[in-house]
Amino acid sequence: KENDSAAARPSPTATATASKEPDATGSEAPTDAGEAPVDEVPKAFVGTWEGPLTEQTSGQPHGTLTAAFTEGRKGTQVVRMSTTISQLGITVTCNSVGTLTSGTAKELKVRERTDPDRPSTPGLCTTTEADLVFRLAADGTLGYRSKERAAGLPYGDLTRSGR
Repeated sequence: KENDSAAARPSPTATATASKEPDATGSEAPTDAGEAPVDEVPKAFVGTWEGPLTEQTSGQPHGTLTAAFTEGRKGTQVVRMSTTISQLGITVTCNSVGTLTSGTAKELKVRERTDPDRPSTPGLCTTTEADLVFRLAADGTLGYRSKERAAGLPYGDLTRSGR
């Protein structure tokens, strides 16, 4: 009888292995509701955000980023950005747009390219595509991180602006 009752219960090893498998395989098993994949921009991102950027590679200021998010689906343009840098009486403005590549309720991954409709300061802005990450923080700010090495890997915390 002891063997019968043991056979009816799942072994602790089998249960532990089954519960660990999604993590080990890197599947999209969410750790909480905020990490489940989304196909469109969550409402919490929609609006205009602004804040100072710093270059990770040099520690130098990288100007002020304004990012205006609109509703949109994966694969479509969802954000218009403008980075303004003023130094020694010269103002450089770099305009770009971003396409949603993936995201969760808390984090969006965007592919940035030069804005074809708004000219940037000639010769002073990067023109290559770059991957960006925007992440909502618990304090209501929006973390920004660019993976563009040519731009110094800029990062910063953005706050909602009235625009």
